[in-house]
Amino acid sequence: METDLESIQGPYPRVATVDVVVCTWNRAPQLSDMLESLTKLIVPYDRQLRIIVVDNNSTDDTAEVIQQFSTRKFFNRHTLLPLFEPQQGHTHSRNAAIAHLDSDLAMWTDDDVAVDPFWLQKMVEFADLHPDTAFFGGPIVAKLLPRCPDWIEENWEILKGCFADRQIGDQPLSLANDRLPYGANFAVRTPVQKAFTFDTELGRRAEDVLGEDELDVMRRMLDAQLSGHWNPEARVTHVIPSERVNEEYVRQYFVGQGRALVRKGKPWGYTRRKLWWASLWNYLVFRFKRKFAGSPEWLAHLIRSGLAEGQYVESEGESK
Repeated sequence: METDLESIQGPYPRVATVDVVVCTWNRAPQLSDMLESLTKLIVPYDRQLRIIVVDNNSTDDTAEVIQQFSTRKFFNRHTLLPLFEPQQGHTHSRNAAIAHLDSDLAMWTDDDVAVDPFWLQKMVEFADLHPDTAFFGGPIVAKLLPRCPDWIEENWEILKGCFADRQIGDQPLSLANDRLPYGANFAVRTPVQKAFTFDTELGRRAEDVLGEDELDVMRRMLDAQLSGHWNPEARVTHVIPSERVNEEYVRQYFVGQGRALVRKGKPWGYTRRKLWWASLWNYLVFRFKRKFAGSPEWLAHLIRSGLAEGQYVESEGESK
């Protein structure tokens, strides 16, 4: 069914109601910390907040954490809506939330962030100042636990995407295809979001870090002549646990990026056999150079190994 673009064009009404959406899978401790940060949000007296938490078929204590917070005093004035999505995949969870949106503005974040107490207030006020804007994004500051290793600090400009650190600038500006926010901190006018659901072929599935789903949605919005705006004051912190601060996590991130290249129609143009060799050769060179070379040199091979493997996996079944 085609989207009726005229029905979702601005100007949009003042934001009176907000849905904050969190999708989660087997991260009960992180989810608890995240929801705790939401209890500290400053919510203007004339705005109504609802928290939507989507449990994507978790097998840990996620359900218990959601139940505990649903009875917290904070949510007496505002509400918490628990949802359960049995089909594995971040995009399935996001689309389940979209089906239940009932607000002027949907604010998206993740289960491993801590929101700034002024996050909601700053985003809502900014939306009211830009009544013709359909979607918004804000800064994500990565906080690595424990201290960031030297090789990550030395290559931060290359690696910050692995840890969802996103800081476009300290001034408001229009968003574009090559200048978009990340999934842990963006907001969409609800009628627009209902018209643009997430592509279930993209996005994380369990340990699969393919991603790209929110970028795809925002690019489709821009293609439909809807506008986006960067809000530098609506900030969240992305808390990175120690198990992600290692070379294998970085490699798996770039495996996901390689798969995304194929799905976006931008592969390297190698045969599958050449991709297989490229992945193996670059991994072996990485292991060898890791012992004596500077981090930029061996990291380049680690990244190419992941990108090649991702394209190899994603192109399975295509002509060799």
